[in-house]
Amino acid sequence: MRYQSDRPKRQFLAGVKCPKCEALDKVVQVQIFVPQADEYIECTACGHTERRPESVSGAQSSLINTDMPTGTSGTVKFIP
Repeated sequence: MRYQSDRPKRQFLAGVKCPKCEALDKVVQVQIFVPQADEYIECTACGHTERRPESVSGAQSSLINTDMPTGTSGTVKFIP
């Protein structure tokens, strides 16, 4: 179902700290649909905004296992 309003959709993210001022529970996820769909986070305390990275960087892409077929389960190993 598509969001039916032209106004931005705002949703608080519980338990998230602002990357700039580190205020807890002050971060809002904002989704814009007009003129073009976009999404970012915003701190209501200090006004800091941040967008998601466009693509996965080279260092992070090496951690993604593409050998497993889709729909299978496996063990997740966290690399420190």
